[in-house]
Amino acid sequence: MIVEDSYTLSIEELSEEVVRVLKANNLFASHHDNRVSAAPDMRTIRYYSSLGLLDRPSIEGRVARYNRKHLLQLLAVKTLQGVSLPLSEIQEQLYGLSEAELEAVIAFYIPELSQRSTDSYKESIRTLTWREIIIEPGLKIMADDSWLGETDQAVLEQKIRAALDVLKASAPDVANGD
Repeated sequence: MIVEDSYTLSIEELSEEVVRVLKANNLFASHHDNRVSAAPDMRTIRYYSSLGLLDRPSIEGRVARYNRKHLLQLLAVKTLQGVSLPLSEIQEQLYGLSEAELEAVIAFYIPELSQRSTDSYKESIRTLTWREIIIEPGLKIMADDSWLGETDQAVLEQKIRAALDVLKASAPDVANGD
């Protein structure tokens, strides 16, 4: 498609590639109220990462490196902004999507980018419904509806204990003012 799986981009290269793809598909235009830029600059990309719209980049030395999934996430965000969706709705629609699912979202608006047919994309898209249980303030367990609970209970308890240990170890020390 656009970027090979093993290829990485700097933040500047990521922005340039998104602009190139949007322009090539006549989707490069400012938002109807001119508050949203069609070109994602470095500040915007970092902001989207902080919102969870983009996965965190890998760090090589002191340089953030972005891959194919980041490019797809950013293209999906900019494409959906182009049809006037607010970031909150975009965040809900894109959260947790795989590369194939992101490609399907983009292909809906930019069919030429797809190497597969629309029918195969429809098969790869599934809607997630999350269930959550609040254990105590600040702690909840979430499971998507596809979770069947077939894992051995002892193994599951061991995993939950390990996760709680990690959370406790990384929790700020309130007594020391952290």
